[in-house]
Amino acid sequence: MRRVAAVLLAAGLIVWLAAPALSSHPFVPRAVEFEQALDTGSWVREAGGGWRSPVVRAPKRFDLVGLQWRGGAGAGGHEVTASIRVRDTRGGWQPWTRMADDHAGGSGAEPVWAGGADAYQLRTDARPRRLRARFVNATGSATARDRITTALRRGAHGVRATLAGSPAPAQATAAGSRTAPQIIPREDWGADQCPPRAAPAYGEVQLGFVHHTVNANTYSPQQSAAIVLSICRYHRNENGWRDIGYNFLVDRYGQIFEGRAGGLDQTVIGAQAQGFNGVSTSVANLGTFSQAAPTAAGVQATAELLAWKLSLHGAPVTGNVEVTSAGGPANRHPEGSGVTFGRITGHRDADRTSCPGDALYAQLPEIRTQAAALAPQFAFLPPPGAVTLQAADTTLEYPQTAELAGRATGADGAGLAGAPISLQFAGSRGFVTIGRTTADSDGSWAAQLQTQYSRSLRAVAHLPGGALVASPPVDLRVAPRLALRAPPRVTARRSFTVRGSISPRRPRATLVIERRGSDARMHTVARIAVKVKAGRFSTPVRLRRPALHRMRVAFAGDGRNGAARSANVLVRAVRAR
Repeated sequence: MRRVAAVLLAAGLIVWLAAPALSSHPFVPRAVEFEQALDTGSWVREAGGGWRSPVVRAPKRFDLVGLQWRGGAGAGGHEVTASIRVRDTRGGWQPWTRMADDHAGGSGAEPVWAGGADAYQLRTDARPRRLRARFVNATGSATARDRITTALRRGAHGVRATLAGSPAPAQATAAGSRTAPQIIPREDWGADQCPPRAAPAYGEVQLGFVHHTVNANTYSPQQSAAIVLSICRYHRNENGWRDIGYNFLVDRYGQIFEGRAGGLDQTVIGAQAQGFNGVSTSVANLGTFSQAAPTAAGVQATAELLAWKLSLHGAPVTGNVEVTSAGGPANRHPEGSGVTFGRITGHRDADRTSCPGDALYAQLPEIRTQAAALAPQFAFLPPPGAVTLQAADTTLEYPQTAELAGRATGADGAGLAGAPISLQFAGSRGFVTIGRTTADSDGSWAAQLQTQYSRSLRAVAHLPGGALVASPPVDLRVAPRLALRAPPRVTARRSFTVRGSISPRRPRATLVIERRGSDARMHTVARIAVKVKAGRFSTPVRLRRPALHRMRVAFAGDGRNGAARSANVLVRAVRAR
């Protein structure tokens, strides 16, 4: 009986160990994260003026390491830049690697791939405060127990693959494309361990940014998936982003990986080029290319990916495009400024960073040349459908409701009955859904929308099969409603109070005062700046001469609302008795 129980226990243990590996997808070990607080008081001052840490033993083996600190500066208020070297498990030290500044600017350093290191050493140009190292292990090697479990599960997966036969390589697909690069889908690099925090947001694709991920260039093709998973876990869990920042990633062997979720053929907004995410796509090259040149396979895959992606969204791969900066602390360009980029450009052109490294940046002309040669081969199916948007009135006075209508059609022009319609407005980070409706039996739809602020709206139809089509944008201008109250009769040269309101709330307005002259016409005699608090204002006024006066409060307009004015109020000033 004991022998039977032991056999059953062993069988159960084998099933438990093997279960995660018995999927048709490649075996992906479970990723783990941990962190370590660092005391910088024992750091050594270097001859060049920087600081060097002692060798630090990590709590576990790690594949990826990034840094975070408080306040954005080190002792003395200087911004911190950091370099790192890691020790592999055989005792060898990797070269020093300059860590990229974090995307928020000034509060940490972006992670670097270490590939199973157990110790590290840091150099900084200023001594950081409250420093923490944050780690990801995505190869199942963090502890001795993990290494045993991973070996057993990998072996079980190998047996299963041998018995079942090797499946065809997985490839993510994009609707509407006759040909597309081979793209490794999210499930094959372990994205189930890095689910998005929120639904994807959609913008436009007018250009493509090229990045590098700052890690060792000596990884194997089998390690690339673990690098992508590690980056995703760090971006999501340590940076607090909704998902991995990059739309696509390319390794030195030419493998292309699907990045941020939301659809390969969709205009998914990433987190890769602050201030320009809503109008771009991105591809990150796995490796450090500050001095080392990218491989020919990596350059070709980058060019092929961008040729396909830009063509898919109707953007040329050559020439320039002007877009508007949405600002941000890492952005090189002020908010609202027009910036001209090449259709294929480097991250450093947009933000305060050295990414994608000097050597990869120098390859951008070659990437553009290859992309231009490859673009004609990407032939696409006719658009799967269309959606229109009209507004009965594009100039509104708050709280007037916008009357919107349109029609959703398929590729054959027939109405799409029951198609879900999303109404979206253009924000600083792309288009955001503000309302939803459903198409009628003939594909027509109608909706009412109340908005406090001026908006650029578009309608998005969700077509059968998951494809999305968007209408051209329609601009709505919303003017605030202003009201003014004043006594009808006052004494000249005596102060009285004028009151009023603005909806929606705006911070300031102008009180305009006119006086009837001897020619029976009204002439402006004063313009008074009015401060508005909580949508209301009151201001003292003194009319110098006895006469009939006309007053109104005006709003000049700003980025949120159009110009507006209140109704006129008549006030007669009389002589004191």
